[in-house]
Amino acid sequence: IMKKQIIFLFLMLPLICCAYPVYPQKAESLQSFEIGDFIKLFMQIPTNESKDFIAWDTFVNNENFIWETDGVDSSESDDGLVSYYRNAMVRINVNGLAPMRLKQNWTEMPWTVGYSTTSNPNFGAEVVSIDNECFGYYTTNNCILPPFKSLKRVNINYKKICKIERGNGFETVGYELSSKGLRTIYLLYEQDGGTGGSYETYHLYFRKPENLCES
Repeated sequence: IMKKQIIFLFLMLPLICCAYPVYPQKAESLQSFEIGDFIKLFMQIPTNESKDFIAWDTFVNNENFIWETDGVDSSESDDGLVSYYRNAMVRINVNGLAPMRLKQNWTEMPWTVGYSTTSNPNFGAEVVSIDNECFGYYTTNNCILPPFKSLKRVNINYKKICKIERGNGFETVGYELSSKGLRTIYLLYEQDGGTGGSYETYHLYFRKPENLCES
């Protein structure tokens, strides 16, 4: 038995000793969320009179979020639409894998988590976007990691609502996410890519958009 234990520890040694560094370095101290657990955090937020929104300070004291926006910022599109947002840096993995970027060596990339709304910002944020930041880099890995095994692992049920084919194997798919005793939310899962590389983005909605796959 002892011999088997020694062999097992020897096989595990590369996994223990060779964890990838994280860039930027300030994210190194953050614990990594499994994507299913991270999405479930937002399903656990109690429903109140603003059930279609979440407060801007949601998880403001969570030590595994690095908030990069002072308060709530805004931007205006070319057609005059004003968006209000607040962004954080978070480490996330999907079934144990995290997006990687080749610098001098392979490094783990944190994700950008953004709260946003195009409605009155006094109501709070109506969308949570989770972006792996792979686009724009030519030497990346683990950029398309479907979340469904992770969702099942934490007892989140997903029901497909809509789908749009993007070409080249990429797609945008809308899902209803539910779990017993928790609020139902809606996931828009986007895969895309091009000359700037492939990437994926999750958008969480707290009410069902009229045309989810076109949101």
